[in-house]
Amino acid sequence: MTQFESVGAWDAGPFDNDDAADFATELDDADPNQRIVLLRDALQAAADIDDIIDEEVYLRALAAAAVVAASRVDTVGDSGYAPKFLAGDDDFAVPDDLIDLAVLVLDRLAEGNDEYAEFFGEAGTLESLRGALTT
Repeated sequence: MTQFESVGAWDAGPFDNDDAADFATELDDADPNQRIVLLRDALQAAADIDDIIDEEVYLRALAAAAVVAASRVDTVGDSGYAPKFLAGDDDFAVPDDLIDLAVLVLDRLAEGNDEYAEFFGEAGTLESLRGALTT
C-alpha cells in the first residue's frame, strides 16, 4: 500500500480523493447561489468538532478551503477533480467571514494528530492553501 492509499487519496492535492471529488461534483451541480452555503457547511462541520475529525469531514473541509482559496488565486491548478465552475469566466466571490473560517479550519486540520494532518502537511497542501487565503 502506498502512502497515498493509506489515507484514501491518489495524490496530495485537495481534490485528489473520493470524498473531495464527490464534493466538487456536488458544488458543480448546485445552484450557484447555494455554493457558499455548501462551502460554509463543510468548513463549519470541521470547525465544530473538538476531537479527531473523521475522514469525510476532513477531506470535504480541505476541498472547501481549496475552493475558497481559489476565489483569490488559482489553487486548483490542473486537477481534473476540482469543481469545473472554478475554470469558468465568472468570478466566484466569497464573503470575508468565509475566508476567515477557511483559515481557522486549515489551522485545525494541520493541528490534528492523525494521518491526514501528516499526509497533507508533509505535502505542503495545508500551508499552500493557507498562504493563498492570507495573502
